[in-house]
Amino acid sequence: MRRLLTGLFVLALLPLSANAERSAVDGFVASSRAESGVVDGLFASAKIGRAEPGAVDGFVAAARALAADVETGPLTNGLHYFASNERDLDLVADAVSGLGEVVVAVAADPGYILAAWADARALVLIDLDPAIVALHRIYAAFFTAAASPAEFSRLWTPAGEAEARALVEAAGGAELLEIFTAARPTVARRFAELERHMAAKGRPWLLSDATLYARVAGLVRAGRVVALRGDFTRAGTVAGIGEALRAAGLRVGLLYLSNIEQYFLYTPEFRENVQGLPLAGGQVLRTLPGRPAGFEYILQQGGQFQAWAAHPKVRSVYRIRGFKKGEHLVSRRVYVVDPSRAPP
Repeated sequence: MRRLLTGLFVLALLPLSANAERSAVDGFVASSRAESGVVDGLFASAKIGRAEPGAVDGFVAAARALAADVETGPLTNGLHYFASNERDLDLVADAVSGLGEVVVAVAADPGYILAAWADARALVLIDLDPAIVALHRIYAAFFTAAASPAEFSRLWTPAGEAEARALVEAAGGAELLEIFTAARPTVARRFAELERHMAAKGRPWLLSDATLYARVAGLVRAGRVVALRGDFTRAGTVAGIGEALRAAGLRVGLLYLSNIEQYFLYTPEFRENVQGLPLAGGQVLRTLPGRPAGFEYILQQGGQFQAWAAHPKVRSVYRIRGFKKGEHLVSRRVYVVDPSRAPP
């Protein structure tokens, strides 16, 4: 989420067959669950176990008290990304299903979608752009007010605009109304496109399934969703999240980085932030642009990512992803980083 890397280029991956791709994802899920079981055992042996609700609430309170990163550099491409353009999240739904724990996510809407599938115990949303952090306040107001996915979706449409504006004004006044006015058409279009896509794929998701919606709305109403301005490449907010999680005896079930790693080389601060998050037993999901227009969805075990990120020869996500001569990324596919593959 910064300037594009100079000199990095994307070489491409030959398409996997659907069966091979499914097998790779299934194997990854199984090995991740096994790793998670080991970590659960370690937590239990330390007499922490899965943290009680009070620990989750304590973590959330500590996270809310963190100072936001004030200087996060220029906006990516100079734009406010009020909605994601990653439409194929259904590809990873099974891999993240039931992960639980805490979901830490960048960007606007994917964190909610992923947290619903994961059945998260808390959701932490981090973004460079203060406008996106403000947008999460609007999401909170709508999740609190809307009893169903249909009611939530309606608030983003012209039919629900009057009610929506009243909710936004109550939540943040004229300044938040300005964000809503700018974001509403983009968000409404995003949700309509996702609904068509998910329906075509036969995939229940946040805004089609009452149970999935209730998970996220419940987190919001319980105060277990935190949105912060933060920069993964700097010391500050992300490090504070890691410290608060560890203090509460919680871990990250899913770290969603979208395609932010496309825009920077790994800094010492980024490496330290990654090491500070309790990722063992969790998963990392990131995306990279591929051909045709779209993204490849890259899954990696959390502990393995930490090992790679700590290695001085690993300067970017492209080294983790790995390429063979003549290959390039294929969009709308899942790539699983081989859990047995060691850093250079």
